[in-house]
Amino acid sequence: MMKEEDLKEKGETLAKIAVDSGVGSKQLTTIYKLAKTRSLPFIEVFIKRQMGRDVQGFDSLGPPVLELLSECADDKASLQKALMYANMLYPYAEKQATLGIKEEIEPIVKQIVEGFGYRGLEISESRGRSEFRVKLARFRGDPGRLSSEIARELRDKVPAVSKLGFRVWIERT
Repeated sequence: MMKEEDLKEKGETLAKIAVDSGVGSKQLTTIYKLAKTRSLPFIEVFIKRQMGRDVQGFDSLGPPVLELLSECADDKASLQKALMYANMLYPYAEKQATLGIKEEIEPIVKQIVEGFGYRGLEISESRGRSEFRVKLARFRGDPGRLSSEIARELRDKVPAVSKLGFRVWIERT
């Protein structure tokens, strides 16, 4: 039986890999449910099948999960706990990835909206999508056009943003 701290660490690593590679939380939950209800060979075949079908992110997430399966070959409870931690920590890993991006995107947003009384940028998560709220004091134009321009610039200049599902909202303060 592996130590609880090691299982948490493995789960946190899996959550980070899942977020970085674009694997959704539902897919991670499916793997966890399989660990609770199916045999280890079945889980291994499921992961390999997802990798073979080129399901988004499984080229990155598959090998660490397969490695975890081999480490926990004699201890299914440890596998379940590691996957439980991965599921629990997925929203945290998602939030950390988004917050790391804020430092990159804020200067770009400031440059685009500098004449409109820039008041700040807030980032939030909603239904697996990031929401960038740009607060402006003196904006009187079309918010849809400005948000499209900001989104286009962010996709062009920040590679990490192009992987995200996001939308830009203009908020007049």
